[in-house]
Amino acid sequence: MKSLSIFCLAATLAALAPESSCAETIDRQAALDAMVAAEHAFASMAGEKGTREAFLTYLADDSMLFAPDLTSGKEVWKNRPATPALLTWYPILAEVSLAGDLGYDTGPWELRPKGKDDPKSVHGYFVTVWKKQRDGSWKVLMDQGTSNAKPASRIAPAIAPATPAKVETASLAKVNVEAERTALLAADRAFAGAAQEKGEAAAYMAVLAENARLHRVGREPILGREAIRAALAENPAPITWAPAGSVVARSGDLGYTFGLAKRRQSGPDSPLVDSDNYLRIWKKQADGSWKIVLDVFDPRPPKSPEGSQKSKEPAGGF
Repeated sequence: MKSLSIFCLAATLAALAPESSCAETIDRQAALDAMVAAEHAFASMAGEKGTREAFLTYLADDSMLFAPDLTSGKEVWKNRPATPALLTWYPILAEVSLAGDLGYDTGPWELRPKGKDDPKSVHGYFVTVWKKQRDGSWKVLMDQGTSNAKPASRIAPAIAPATPAKVETASLAKVNVEAERTALLAADRAFAGAAQEKGEAAAYMAVLAENARLHRVGREPILGREAIRAALAENPAPITWAPAGSVVARSGDLGYTFGLAKRRQSGPDSPLVDSDNYLRIWKKQADGSWKIVLDVFDPRPPKSPEGSQKSKEPAGGF
C-alpha cells in the first residue's frame, strides 16, 4: 500500500509539473566534437594496431559496407587478414542531426600498401556515417569513398560549429522515424524517376542543397550546385538507381540512402556502361523537403580503376 501511495504521489507531481521541467537539452556541439574525436581515434588506432582491428573496434554491430555487395561491416572485416598496409585519414567536414544521434564526416585518405615506408601511395576521399550508441560512444554505420590523384597540398579541416549548439527537445517536432525513413526512400526513388525523365543534371539540380558535395572516382570532390551541374553534363549517358535502404535521425532532419546505380549507353535496354554503389546524405529543409548535401558514387569491379573501392575500407585486401 505504501509503495502504491508513493507511486501515485509521484505521478500526480509529474502531471502538475510544467512541460519545460521534463525537457531535455541536447548538446549538439558536444555531440559533434565527440563524433569528430571518434574519427581521429579510429584513424589513430589504424596507424598503431592496423586497419582490421580499427574497423572491428569502430564499426557498429548493425553497420553495412559495400564489398562490393552490401554486407555486414563486421563480417567484412572479420574475414580479412591483417596486412602491413598503412591507411591514414582525417576529417575536414562534419555535421550531426538536431537530436545529436546521427552524423557524417568526410576527408582525405592515403594508403601505403606495404607500410609507412612504401613510396607508392593511393589517395582519395572517404564519407563515413556515424551513430551515437546507448553508452554514449560513436560507431560507424556506413563507410564509402572514392579515389583520386594525390592532392597538391594538405587539405585544411573546416569543421563548422554546430548551429544551434544546443536544442531543447520540447522545441523539436514529434517525429515518426519509420515514416520519415519511408519518405526518404520515396524521395530517392522519385529522384531516380526524374533522372530518367529529365536527365541526370536536371534531376540533381532539383534536389541539391546549395553547399552540396559530389564525390566521384578519379577527381577531388565537386563543391556547390553550379560546379556539380557542369560536372554532370560531362557524361550524358542515362543512369538509373534504386535505394537498398535508408536511415533517418531521431529528429527526422538528417538521413542517408544507399544502393546500386547503373549507367547505360542510351536507354534502359542498351548495353551497360558501368555500375556504382552509392551513398547519399540528405538533410531536411525548412519547407519539409529533403535535399542532398553529399553524394558518393563508387564504381563496382571489374570496371573500377585500381583503388576506387577504397573508402577507409580497402576492397578485397591489398
